[in-house]
Amino acid sequence: MFEIKRYTPDLADEWNAFVAQSKNGTFLFDRGYMDYHADRFHDHSLIIYRRGKCYALLPGCVDGDTFYSHKGLTYGGLVMSDKTTAADVVQIFKLLNVMLKEEGIKRVVYKPVPWIYHRQPSEEDLYAIVEICGATMSRGLSSAVSREHHSEWYRIRECGVRHASHMGLTVEESEDYRAFWEVLSKNLLERHGLSPVHTVEEIELLHQRFPKLIRLMVVKENTEVVGGTVLYISGRVVHSQYIAASPRGKKIHALDYLFHVILPKALQEHAFFDFGISTEKHGTYLNEGLIYQKEGFGGRGICYDWYEWNL
Repeated sequence: MFEIKRYTPDLADEWNAFVAQSKNGTFLFDRGYMDYHADRFHDHSLIIYRRGKCYALLPGCVDGDTFYSHKGLTYGGLVMSDKTTAADVVQIFKLLNVMLKEEGIKRVVYKPVPWIYHRQPSEEDLYAIVEICGATMSRGLSSAVSREHHSEWYRIRECGVRHASHMGLTVEESEDYRAFWEVLSKNLLERHGLSPVHTVEEIELLHQRFPKLIRLMVVKENTEVVGGTVLYISGRVVHSQYIAASPRGKKIHALDYLFHVILPKALQEHAFFDFGISTEKHGTYLNEGLIYQKEGFGGRGICYDWYEWNL
């Protein structure tokens, strides 16, 4: 009944069309997004056909003897349509395990799409990988604001907004990623000794490919960028991919003012605003200062899970 094929570039249109109508896919699975870093990862994405028609997708890459779904993405997992059934998903994972093992793969690392991104319930894969594959789980913790129920902002965040409102700040959409990247890069280097996952050239390229879905919102004091966030916009979720403020921006509460402006607008059209994970070291360390800030804006816990099993 099922046939599993390796993805090749000539199948990009078929792949992208399926992602667009899937019940749990986002634009991160579009090949225009996935392939920006094709030189860093050995792509091993798979297309599952049922009676000759595309039935499911599995974004993936291979590193050594491990299959990842996908190492270069925030989340991955089986991309399904509203016609995908639980029994079929169980069968698909049985076949996938056999296929990957025959290719010399010994381990699978699987990162499903968090449920808030689903357009319909889409957790058939979670059942299959635990019951059929014997997967073990680790968890990262994100913070999201729900349109249906708003948690109150912490007083410290509200005070920050009142202070910032007297500073003559402006919040606007910007195309100047380089100005924000300077703020972001300095922030990450000083606080964590890290660089952004994307270079500024990469984020500019991705914005050009997805101008309505990747957007930069900045806070300015006069003409100076003192803070901002890069937003990834999916059907149900606005995700803050990067958040940063300059030393001056922190002093004048630029981020409090930023989210005071953009959160209500985002939740008018989308069910959730996702601030991103606040855990480190494979989920074993909770950055309490970071999550306290996000909880101060009304964010509450959403798990980003990943599973592993041996073949």
